Amino acid sequence: MKPEKTAPVLAITPNEQIFLPKCYHRIQDICAVIYDQLTEIYKEKNYQDLYHTESILDGSETGMDELNKNKIHAIDWLTWNNKNKDLELILTKHIILSITSDFINFVFESLYCAKRGKITVAYALIRKPFTDELLILEQLLYNRSDFIYRFFHSDTVETYDPSSKNINKVDVIKNAVDCLTNPLFDADFVHDLRYNKLYEYGINGISNHALHIVTKDKNYRTEPQNFNFVFSQEEDFALYYKQYYWVVPYILIYAVDIIDKLIFSILKDTDNQNLSIVKRLRRTIGFSLLTESYLRTKKDSIFILFNKKIRFTCPICKNKYFLKRDDYEFFFETEAILCPKCNNDNLTIENIQKIKNIIGL
Repeated sequence: MKPEKTAPVLAITPNEQIFLPKCYHRIQDICAVIYDQLTEIYKEKNYQDLYHTESILDGSETGMDELNKNKIHAIDWLTWNNKNKDLELILTKHIILSITSDFINFVFESLYCAKRGKITVAYALIRKPFTDELLILEQLLYNRSDFIYRFFHSDTVETYDPSSKNINKVDVIKNAVDCLTNPLFDADFVHDLRYNKLYEYGINGISNHALHIVTKDKNYRTEPQNFNFVFSQEEDFALYYKQYYWVVPYILIYAVDIIDKLIFSILKDTDNQNLSIVKRLRRTIGFSLLTESYLRTKKDSIFILFNKKIRFTCPICKNKYFLKRDDYEFFFETEAILCPKCNNDNLTIENIQKIKNIIGL
């Protein structure tokens, strides 16, 4: 009898033997939690409205018989009947789900390769989701009507190709960051990390090195008598890991913020809007944990700013309490807030709104 194969996981399990330096284990685990916020889109029932769209008929539509007999595609039927809003929503949902699915596949493999010490492959895999696919999602967030028009109604891919010079990446990112209203993200910094060839810690040059054995661009040209990555020494790999675990977590949190903003602009029911607050708070806590890992200190962390600002009352035992640092870490890992007296989960609608009002999420 063959042993069961264990599914690969991003988080580092107890006693797991991996090549990744110890100082990055905590950051890897934080990335695993953030990554799971995307995979739930394809698992949880509350996202089901992303998979179907209803169109209200007014009786003036043509081609109903052909549509009912599957002789015409629904997209073509909507186009012929000038149902542009329905068409836009359907295409938006389809693009979000399809792009995000591909995005998480590449991100997973990149983080999994980094975890196992295959840092060259990790850099090669991160380029597509962070430079191409994320830019599409940013455009959808800022002005989905404009993007859908360029994607569906134009006759050339140049109008929406992420690598096209016709798309001003600086403006796209600034517009997207404005939509997020999240102080964690600076548009110029996000741009430089992804596209600035002169930026030392950006992924543009190093991901090109990972993809090509020789590069000729003046900003990251291969030195004579050398090949990209393959002659790297121990000190080189130390720098690769440092850069990877500094850049990738930040952009990952930013990307999940973009995707969530897109999704919850469509799923407007109360339950999903409350969920969006919970997910964003978890990412905020994750960002603080990352900062502490980088600085190797807990001084001036966001938990100090949160201290004694959120007071909960347990609906079961009526215990009144403030959240402590350990409570925030537990919430980040589990999405639960436990009463310190009776262990009841106090993540109620009332407390979610309290979090939103006090922290400004």
